[in-house]
Amino acid sequence: MSKPEPLKILSYADMKDLPEPAWLIDGLIQENTTALMFGKSNSFKSFLAIDIALSVASHRPWHSHEVLPDFDNSHALPTVLIVATEGGNGVGRKRIPAWYDHHNVPEAERTAFLYPREIRLDVADDVTALIDAVDKAEFSQHPMSYYPAFQLIVIDIFGGSMAGSEIEDKTARAWVHGIQRILRETGVAVLVVAHAPYQDDSRIRGHSHFWGSFDTRLKVEGDKGAMTATLTVERHKDADSAGSWGFRLTPSGGSLVPEMDSTITAARKQSLSPKNRAALIALDDALQASGVRKFGQDWPPCNVVQVEQWRHHFYLHSHEDAPDTKRQAFNRAKNFLRDGGHIQFYDDHVWRCFDGKAAA
Repeated sequence: MSKPEPLKILSYADMKDLPEPAWLIDGLIQENTTALMFGKSNSFKSFLAIDIALSVASHRPWHSHEVLPDFDNSHALPTVLIVATEGGNGVGRKRIPAWYDHHNVPEAERTAFLYPREIRLDVADDVTALIDAVDKAEFSQHPMSYYPAFQLIVIDIFGGSMAGSEIEDKTARAWVHGIQRILRETGVAVLVVAHAPYQDDSRIRGHSHFWGSFDTRLKVEGDKGAMTATLTVERHKDADSAGSWGFRLTPSGGSLVPEMDSTITAARKQSLSPKNRAALIALDDALQASGVRKFGQDWPPCNVVQVEQWRHHFYLHSHEDAPDTKRQAFNRAKNFLRDGGHIQFYDDHVWRCFDGKAAA
């Protein structure tokens, strides 16, 4: 049995010499990091993920944002792998070719790979198989026999990338360990596409350990009727968390291709009045006193509390005497906070939505 690789401990001089993070796409995703793209169903997440991936693979600007500024394509081609966990027929036969055709990318520069089935990133053998596949891939059909230089792996969709349940701690920790192995052993970035629950689009379904593990989180909001979407940086761990882009989905080649449109903007939360801020404080008090964790795909990875328990604490904060006036004030605050995206409800319970920005 071989000895494990010795641990490499950094001295102070080593720490100071650590390189600045490099951008895969300027302002959007950094090299050799994990990124999460999340949003409700039918918000055009998959089309945006393909747009990002193929911009990297073709080494072309992503809507005026520089892609791989230091990449030398004289001996290798930038390459991406798209893992379509819900089946790859439509992705491989329609969506990827449609994007390439729309942007007039020559056949010789179409360097995307596809794995058209589910994968279990919480199972060590599956992670090893993926790493080996990336390491051994080559373009035998390319006239210059280029070897691909993988820069990005896209996992679409998150729920199809594990054997266990997404709400279990054991599954979450094994999955995150698998993703970190991919980063460490391949040097590529990983973009994971995930659904947000219908009741709360400020997070993803699943254990809270997933949510906190990503270096970058990107929120998608789509309007199926208008065929538009927005993509907003919700968090960069090691960079300024700024950036929001609007897109119009253009029919092309039997698919949809995102085209940037500056007139399309993400919804903004309304500022809070003193009364609404007091309602949030009352909710915090209720969560502190009576909050519990619920498990299942419809529940958030945080404490929840019964609405009536929140109402009780709201009344304690209220200066009104008349019961009807208190009830009306509570209902107004409840509706405002829900419509503004500050709170969400499910099964007579309520919780706060934390999205990296101050709610108050």
